[in-house]
Amino acid sequence: MKSSILTFICLLLAVPCPAKIVTADADGFSDGIDISNVFDGITLSSVGDYPDLDGRVYAYGDGLASTGTNVFANNLSFQRQWYADLTEGFALRADFDQPANFVAIDIIGDDSSDYGQLSAYDSSGILLGFVLSPQLTSGQVFTATIDRDWAFDIAYIIAGGAISTEDTVHLDNLTANVIPEPATILLLALGSLSLTRTRRTLR
Repeated sequence: MKSSILTFICLLLAVPCPAKIVTADADGFSDGIDISNVFDGITLSSVGDYPDLDGRVYAYGDGLASTGTNVFANNLSFQRQWYADLTEGFALRADFDQPANFVAIDIIGDDSSDYGQLSAYDSSGILLGFVLSPQLTSGQVFTATIDRDWAFDIAYIIAGGAISTEDTVHLDNLTANVIPEPATILLLALGSLSLTRTRRTLR
């Protein structure tokens, strides 16, 4: 009986499970509030070697927001602006508690000519996907997406103004499609097994 239970659980774990949507959006927070660790399943950080960058992400009101009134911001004087160059920039990084197969973030132009970029990486830091926005004017929104089909291997993303053009952009409305936590999958498996045994007992 125990072996059949283990076999049943293993089979359930091997079957693709419904994915979970996780989101991060700066709306609903006051200006200057640290939102680095407030979202379920996502940890935000500011990365790059720009002097005095503190590594955190904040909410700030912005008339260019793609949703609501706030965007992601850093602690620098640039605040709402992001530049993806990690050697001298201030990029937005988002780490996922569970690997994702799809990510999307709104890139917003802040002047007459801007380009933004989104990069996705696996847990070893290997680049899995890259998106460069079209030319954006002030307030124009481009939703950058990276879709890995069934390969749930995106551990984190980095977004900001394009390195090739040395632009800065605003960022808003992050979404990812992640696999459920292993514990959640196990509970689903055990629940299914319990239901099956109850039905047999009723017969």
